Amino acid sequence: MDKDVFKNMSPKDRADNLQAMAHSTEETKYFKALTQEELDLKRETLTDNEIKLSRLEIEKKNFVADIKKKVDPIIKEKSSLISAIETRHEEIEGVLYHVDDQDEGLMYSFDANGEFISSRRLKPDERLGSMFNINQKQAQ
Repeated sequence: MDKDVFKNMSPKDRADNLQAMAHSTEETKYFKALTQEELDLKRETLTDNEIKLSRLEIEKKNFVADIKKKVDPIIKEKSSLISAIETRHEEIEGVLYHVDDQDEGLMYSFDANGEFISSRRLKPDERLGSMFNINQKQAQ
């Protein structure tokens, strides 16, 4: 059979003849050879798609960076809240005032609001006392 027998027919005649002559039909994928013109068009389309994809990747990267800026503080706060709930304590940054009690041998820590934070035993170098404490005891 001549391979070019259907080429000079109209699309409708070609379809009718193929249907009439076919032993069977099958819906499938197959490869068709491309002309140089079709190859050039596909290369041009590929180049256009690469440019579009590159621009979209940059947009995606910027978008993700913006979202990350919004998400990071929330994650940090979440971690802090979980820690506070688990330990029943909150980490605060601020000034602590340490007040010694030489009679009891303890060091008391207070925050800037005067709230008691913690206490501990005096270290040996803290037990020596200060001139203020000696003068205070003599005044009593």
